[in-house]
Amino acid sequence: MTDGDRATVNPAKGQVNVIIYACLGVFLGQAAYFIYLPSLLQMQADFGVDAAAMQNSIAVYAAGYGFSQLLWGPYSDQIGRKPVAMIGMGLATLASLVLSFTNAYGWFQVVRLVQGIGAGCGTSVSRAALRDTFVSTRLAQAMSYLSFAYAGALGLAPFLGGQIANWSSWRSDFIFLAILGILSLLYIFYFLPETKQVEESSKNRIFNLSLITNYLKILVNPNFLLPALTCAIATGMIALYDAISPFDFEKTFGFTPTQFGNTSLAITLAYLVGGILVNRGVIALGQKFFLRLGLFLILCASAGMLALGIMGTFNIYSLLLPMFLVVVGCGIIIPICFALSLHPFPTQAGLASALVGLVQQESTGLIIALSTYLSTTSQIPLALVLLLLGLVSVGLVRYFRFSA
Repeated sequence: MTDGDRATVNPAKGQVNVIIYACLGVFLGQAAYFIYLPSLLQMQADFGVDAAAMQNSIAVYAAGYGFSQLLWGPYSDQIGRKPVAMIGMGLATLASLVLSFTNAYGWFQVVRLVQGIGAGCGTSVSRAALRDTFVSTRLAQAMSYLSFAYAGALGLAPFLGGQIANWSSWRSDFIFLAILGILSLLYIFYFLPETKQVEESSKNRIFNLSLITNYLKILVNPNFLLPALTCAIATGMIALYDAISPFDFEKTFGFTPTQFGNTSLAITLAYLVGGILVNRGVIALGQKFFLRLGLFLILCASAGMLALGIMGTFNIYSLLLPMFLVVVGCGIIIPICFALSLHPFPTQAGLASALVGLVQQESTGLIIALSTYLSTTSQIPLALVLLLLGLVSVGLVRYFRFSA
């Protein structure tokens, strides 16, 4: 039996519970990005800052979310996945609660950083737990379940944020996140199996000088770096749209926060379509086929958005319909690239997962920073950036080495 045919490394590890935990970690981490998007204009007024400052609050979260994974990953390699999962989820939950009471913009940014640090644990450790449990194309299939969680956060979080804005302030968004965090902590405590068995002696060697060397060895490995960068670009495309879309819809198109939140459901559907395609077809058709399909959709859709903009068309349909296809493409690319970046490192899944999380989130933060320079009165700048990022991804994928 080959790795590609083998469903799991150890069928006794509680695969379903591991997948559920991974989905919880991804959902909560990404929901903290998206849930307050419908209220950005209200928060801008409450804190007395400009639009760029509120967009930077997303980048601050991304910084904590990404860099913290460099610690959470090896920490979980050394003492086990479950205790680290509890610590990270607890930190993110506490930060969410504090954010709901924060009145000063400076403190809001500080606590957002802490929230990102805690949330980074859920993403890093959960993906490492999946790598402990699944191999090869089965790992890509398992990663596709995270696409469903990501899609839920991508669409449901702004939708719920829009509904919350009907009867309460943005502070209730963070109370909601804190409640979800508490429920997730209970699930981890009672149901998550330990997927990483470690020797007692290794628990005293959590941080050592070889850690940096190990990170560098993984980072310079092209079998890691190329798919990790491609994954980061796909994630950044979605994040770029998320950062500028509230201002497009609410300022330019005159949408209410609730109406804008409703549009996010279309983006959720798009990402779900991509994830379902991978989940159902990757074993039969292969990773290379789906990567090419995802890139084809991104290039065609972004070129179409650009063409409509050049012709002077800028409305909800010329923005949302091409973006729907872009997100389908990203929903195909992201789980496959995650699996490819982790696959070469079965004994260092925590480190590899941490690094891919860092590359993904910090690249996302840099791409979000671009949003402060993009016009919200035309779709042409967004389309140009999406097209350029798609072409870069095509160049990277050409040099992939695919697992069996």
